[in-house]
Amino acid sequence: MASVFRTIHTIKGTCGFLGFPLLERIAHQAESLLSLLRSGEKRLSPRVVAVILECVDAIRKILGHLEATEKEGPDEYAPLLDRLRAAVERPEDLPELPALPTEVPAEIERTSAVAESAIRVDVGLLDKLMNLVGELVLARNQVLQFTTQKEDGALAATAQRLNLITSELQENVMKTRMQPIGVVWNKLPRLVRDTAHACGKLVRLDMDGAGTELDKTIIEAIKDPLTHLVRNCCDHGIEGQEERGRAGKPPHGVISLKAYHEGGQVNIEVADDGAGVDVARLKQKALEKGLIRPEQAERMSEHEAMNLMFLPGFSTARAVTNVSGRGVGLDVVRCNVERIGGTVDVFSTQGKGTLIRLKIPLTSSASPARRLSSTTTSRNCAAISNHLSPRCIACPPNTTRATSTW
Repeated sequence: MASVFRTIHTIKGTCGFLGFPLLERIAHQAESLLSLLRSGEKRLSPRVVAVILECVDAIRKILGHLEATEKEGPDEYAPLLDRLRAAVERPEDLPELPALPTEVPAEIERTSAVAESAIRVDVGLLDKLMNLVGELVLARNQVLQFTTQKEDGALAATAQRLNLITSELQENVMKTRMQPIGVVWNKLPRLVRDTAHACGKLVRLDMDGAGTELDKTIIEAIKDPLTHLVRNCCDHGIEGQEERGRAGKPPHGVISLKAYHEGGQVNIEVADDGAGVDVARLKQKALEKGLIRPEQAERMSEHEAMNLMFLPGFSTARAVTNVSGRGVGLDVVRCNVERIGGTVDVFSTQGKGTLIRLKIPLTSSASPARRLSSTTTSRNCAAISNHLSPRCIACPPNTTRATSTW
């Protein structure tokens, strides 16, 4: 709370100095509200959090206008200022609701901070470096192959030194593209809160393994799937408060995110403690939409039936809303994950919850499987496999691959 207060106070003071009155008014009202929360004169509640988040969104929007046009943009924030004043002066107008934990794991806070020793490097430059290292790997392999045909101790020692240096360079260049999955996860708490509010539910988000690193290409590829999965858990997975009460569950649902390395893969799990998957209802919906035939439904196993939810256009929602209902989300999940060589598995127990596990090959997360040019890949290659490991040094000599990837 103190950190947020200091940030808003700094924005307010800077705006007064630079002459941005609209941004200054919003920051001033937000600072007043945060001051009451910090001193304990006012208790944090979902309604108060909603006003604060709306204020943050407004500040970001104005800063975007300033960066693009050097102007604050249209003054459309009178309703927000009224809500901020009401939160400060008339707390009785803001009914209290059960508050959910709002702490962000320290692991994610660490990943979002920019170290002083870090510098910004254009992704295009990193791609060029990776391509150059790929060329160097091919040249190294040609040298290694040549040394096997010569009985020269000095040449063999030099080739081995080149081999070790090239391998180390390759590994470190690959690391420059690695990012912790927390850069994606740190946007999900807000998504969960907004989606749960839209659905009239109480949902808590737990995260474990935010420091698990993946290649930037993989990070970009899984951003949309994770968003769809978390939103789907809020809308379809977690039950309403009354239904959870009848089932003997606490009023707030829990969505758990977990990432870890296992067996040469990166595993990402999205789980909820909701009602689970009704396999019979899945089959019935698929029959109604003409996605399967009756005889297929009869022969279908439970695991096969669960995979129906990933079909394009499939949805169990009773109505189309701004959250779900068009049958696009899970289709996007499977397409994006399979595009990077991964798989999607679903495990569900009715009444207990559902777990969706994304498995991404570790080699894909370490190197983005970038196809080399035809002039490069037509050469003899003694060490390039379909997904070259950072620690690979050399295959047996006289090995030729016409279309290799790195």
